[in-house]
Formats: sequence, C-alpha cells, structure tokens
Amino acid sequence: MTVTPLNVAIVGAGPGGLAASINLRRLDNVRVSVYDQASELREVGAGISINQNTWRLLGELGAAAALDAYYTRGVDGAPDTEHRNGRTGAVLARTAQTADPSRPPRSRVERYKLQNALLSQIPRGFVRLGKKLKTIDEQEDGVRLGFADGSIEGPFDLVVGADGIRSAVRQYAFPEHKLAYTGKVAYRVIIPADKVAHVADVPAGACFWHTPTTHVYTNPLEGGLFELATRASEPDEHGQKVSWGQVVPKSQVVHHYEGYCETIRQLIDAPEEWLEFAMFGGPRLESVTHNGRIALIGDASHPLSGAFGSGAAFAFEDAYVLSQTIAYALENGKPLASALKLFDDVRHPRYKGLYEILDRGIDNVKDVTSQHLSPDEHVRETVERNWKGGEQGGWIYGYNVTEVWREALAAHEKGDGTAAAKVATTRTTVASVAKAAPAAAIVTA
Repeated sequence: MTVTPLNVAIVGAGPGGLAASINLRRLDNVRVSVYDQASELREVGAGISINQNTWRLLGELGAAAALDAYYTRGVDGAPDTEHRNGRTGAVLARTAQTADPSRPPRSRVERYKLQNALLSQIPRGFVRLGKKLKTIDEQEDGVRLGFADGSIEGPFDLVVGADGIRSAVRQYAFPEHKLAYTGKVAYRVIIPADKVAHVADVPAGACFWHTPTTHVYTNPLEGGLFELATRASEPDEHGQKVSWGQVVPKSQVVHHYEGYCETIRQLIDAPEEWLEFAMFGGPRLESVTHNGRIALIGDASHPLSGAFGSGAAFAFEDAYVLSQTIAYALENGKPLASALKLFDDVRHPRYKGLYEILDRGIDNVKDVTSQHLSPDEHVRETVERNWKGGEQGGWIYGYNVTEVWREALAAHEKGDGTAAAKVATTRTTVASVAKAAPAAAIVTA
C-alpha cells in the first residue's frame, strides 16, 4: 500500500527553521522543503550562549559535536557571571563556576558557529535561498506559497512559520497581530580582544553592568575575541528603525553610556562601528496554529524582544515538540490538526511562564522607580529583585522539554483531551514558584 507523504514547507532557515527541518526529515513519510529570503545564509549579531537546555537539544539534533571546540569546563569557585553597578563598578551579584562533569559545559560562541553546526545536519543546498514569501493561498488540497521571484510552491499539508519576529506567515495567519517599536535598541559587536587589552578592571567572565535605565554586557570569548552588547532607549523619529543588524557609527552609541565607570567608557569607545538591533514587540498569541495546517515557532510565534538571551533554545524546544506531535499523529492515524492542537497545548504553558517572569521583572522596575531611590540604590534593589534569586532557579535555562513531552504524551494517552496542557502547566507553575528567574528577563546578549 502506497502512503502519501506529509508535505511540509518551512519558511525561514534560522535556528528554529533548521532545527525543524532536521527533526522532520527524520520522520517516515514526511517530505520537507525549506525556504529563506536571504541570498546566502549568514547570522548577523554577536555571541550566543549555549545553555543547559540548548546543549541538550543540540545533542538531540546531532549538532553538539560541531561545537565541542568552543566550550570550556568551569573552574570550581571561579566567577562565572557577575552583575555590577555600571557607575561605580561595584560587584552586586556573582555566580560561581563548577567543574562538575555532570553539568553542561560553559560556552558562548559567535552565532554563525551555531548556524554551521545545524547546517552540518542537512544536505548542502537543501535550503532554497532567495525565496521571499509574498502570498499564502489555502485551498482544499493544501497550502500554496507565492514568492517574490514569481514562483509558486505547493500544495503543502503543513506550513511552519520560522521566519522570525517580522514573520510573513504570522501576518497571514493572525492579521490582527501588529508589531510596534518598543523604544529600545540593542547595540552589539565582537572585536579582537587586543583592542581592549589596555582597559583596566575588565572581568574575566561574563558581566552585566547596570544603571537605572541601561545596561552593558561584556564577555571575553574564545579565539582572542571580545563581546560587547548593550541596551538603551532611543526614539524612532523617522520611523526607520529595523529589527535586523544595521551598521551604526561609534558616535551613535557612546553618548548613552557617558555616566558609566571608566572601564565601560573605554570599552564602549573601542569599536569604530556597531550593529544596531531595534526591539519590537506585539500582542501575545494564545494559539500559534491556524486552520490545522499552519504552525509558528521561535520568534515568529512569541516575539520576546531578545529577553532571556535564549531565543535559539526556545525555538529548538518548539521544533522538537512539533516534530514529536506530528510523529505521534502519523503513527496513530490521527489528523494533522490534532498534532497541532497538542503542540499548542504543550508549548503554551512554557511561553506563559516566560511572559510571567517578564511581567514580574517589569513590575519590579516600576515599583523600584516609584520609590525615588538614588541611582545606586535603584540599581542595587533592581538587581536584588530581578537577578539574584532568579539565577539560582534554573527553570529558564534548565527546562527539559523531552521530559515535559513524555509526561504530556502519557497524560494525553489517558484520554483526557486537556491532560497534556495540564501537565505542561503544572511543570511551568511549579518551576515558576520555585524562584524561577524573576528577571533574567532583561538579558540582552
């Protein structure tokens, strides 16, 4: 008996789209096509942290080995991540490294290295480039995609929108969802470490330097590189801010940080050019699926504006759960719509928990601001509330989506249509109550 394959289109070849393609290509009777509007695949930005859940999912994807050269084991007791007063340089909070071999290694790499690790798991040329999505046409026999080059592809049984914060797929499925500039920008750059070798008092590890309205992230990287990433408020007087990296001169950046200590002023002054990323946000979607044939993952599903510094991991989680729900539906003769419903049920509580942490962090800042404290007291209180307790919690970065999926599936198979969502919600609620990072929410890197 001939089985008609499930025909899947993935729009977007960032971390989420590549992870989805790797996972779905492993399934029997699934045919995958990947489209990206870029003429060549390249990641723009600075570094990216490979956290505990990222390592776990890279292992599932078969891509972890490609990054083995870029991690180090910790030194017991040595500083790992610090938070400092940006004006005085005083240490406000510090976490220590561990050499425990059962814990994931420490790693922060340039984004292109992560992309290359993922690309190593799919055939060369598999991603079809120069495909800017223009139209989506749903018909009885499937979904057709129209591209700017005039081509039409399909019909597809499933379209996966992995096309980032400005998702064309999301705009079609949820036309009421409108993005807006948040009034904040991130400036990022990686430079040779020798350009800042003359600067005194630079921490040997990752460090966040805080003022009441901005912060700066510094981190020495492997290979003689140094990373700087910042956040600042900036008006969009001409409506020209964009979410992708735009090269800007040093003069546009340094004035935001004139009130910082000498160490930061010298570091900020070192690069001649920076990349500017404007932060955009939009309404929170209760469901990220449409008509049983479209699903959103990663930033296309939940634009978090760079919060938590772990967008790749969240996209990997989405891709993993989506592939598992599709595999389950195929193996049990269930319709695709049921797979997407299950995907929504498992993933919604995770993002709901993340948004609760974001909201709590924002409320903390508002409350501290209302107290009219001195700048140094403001920073100390904000770090105390939004960083100190949270970095011990581990739910954001230690979340084990494979365990959540197994428990949700077991509950689903008991016959309760809402059981999977209840299990995922319970896992989220328990973790959130247990000091789940009140404000790692403000991570920019």
